[in-house]
Amino acid sequence: MFQNIPLGTYYPGKSRLHRLRARTKLLLMLWLTIFFTIANQNFWDFTPHIVAIVLLFAGIAFSGISPGTMWRRMRWLVLLALIGIIPNVLFFSDTVTKVLRTFGPWPLSYTLLRGGIIVYGMALAFFTLLCLLPLPRIRAMTRQRWFKRIRVLVIIITIGVAILWWVTRDNLASSALPIGPIVLTYDGVWVEVTLFGVFLTLFAYSILLTMTTSPIALIEGLTRLLTPLRWLHLPVDDFALMLLIALRFIPTLLEEVELLVKAQTSRGADYTHGRVRERLQSLIALFVPFISSVLRRASELATALDARGYEVRGRQTIVHDTGLQVADYVVLVTVALITSGVLLI
Repeated sequence: MFQNIPLGTYYPGKSRLHRLRARTKLLLMLWLTIFFTIANQNFWDFTPHIVAIVLLFAGIAFSGISPGTMWRRMRWLVLLALIGIIPNVLFFSDTVTKVLRTFGPWPLSYTLLRGGIIVYGMALAFFTLLCLLPLPRIRAMTRQRWFKRIRVLVIIITIGVAILWWVTRDNLASSALPIGPIVLTYDGVWVEVTLFGVFLTLFAYSILLTMTTSPIALIEGLTRLLTPLRWLHLPVDDFALMLLIALRFIPTLLEEVELLVKAQTSRGADYTHGRVRERLQSLIALFVPFISSVLRRASELATALDARGYEVRGRQTIVHDTGLQVADYVVLVTVALITSGVLLI
C-alpha cells in the first residue's frame, strides 16, 4: 500500500530532476497547464499533446525513476479513464458535427442470442460446481489473486446477461436485434481524447513532481512564488503550512492504516474472505483506532510546533529553495521554446 501511493511520496535521489529547484518544477507545471489550454483551441491538432508526452518521458528518464513505478501509480486511473472515454466517444450525441466513421448496424438473431445465453448459463453452472469441489488444487486456485479478479468479472458479465435475457424475453424468435449504428464524430474523439489525455498527462507530471521534490522544498518554492500575495495581506505562510502537513501526512496516515490492518489480522480479523457484511464489520473496527491515531499525531505535531517557536504571524526562513541555478534556467528556456514553437507552427 505504501509503495503505490499516487501523490505525496518523495523518492530521495541525486538525479538531474532531483537537483532542480522546486520553483522551476512548479513554474513548469503552471506553464504546461497554460500550454494545454491554448493547445486545445486548435481543433484536431494532436501535435502539442504528443510533444507533452515526449517531455514527460524525458522527465522520467532524467528523474531516475523506473517507468514501472510510474505505471503502478497510474494504472487504476488509466483504467477508469478508459472505461469513461470509450462510451463517450462511441455515443457522442451531437449530430451536427462531421462524422468520422460509422459502424453497423449489425442485425443479431434472437435465436442466436438466446442460444448464446443458454451456453453461457451452462458454462457458469459448470464453473460454479467446479469451484465447490473439495479438491486441494481447486481450493488453492480459488485463493489466488487472479482468480478473485476473474470472479468479479464473471459476476459483472452474469448481471449483464441476466439483464439482456430479461429485456429480450418477450420478443419473437424470428425477429432480429439491431446493434448500432455507432457513429464516431470528429468532435467526440477530439473532446474526449484531449480531456482525458490532458488530465492523465498533468497527473503524471504531478506524480513526477512530488516524487522528485521533498515536501519541505516544494512548500518553500510555492511560498516564494506566492510572495506577491503578501501585498494583499493574504496568509501565504499559513496556506503553505497546511499544504505541507497534507502532503507530508498522506503516506504517514496510509502507513498507519496498513499497520492497523496487520495488527487486526494478527488478532484473527479477515479482510479478504467471508461475506461482504463480515468484511465491512472488520473495516469498521479500524475506524476508531485510526481516528485515535490521527488525533494523537495532530496533538504531537502541535506540541512540536510550539516547542520550536512557530508563530503564525512570523515569516519563515527559506532553507532548501535557494536561488535558481544555470540548470534551472536551461530547463525553463528549453521547455518554453519547444512548447511555444509547437503552438506557433
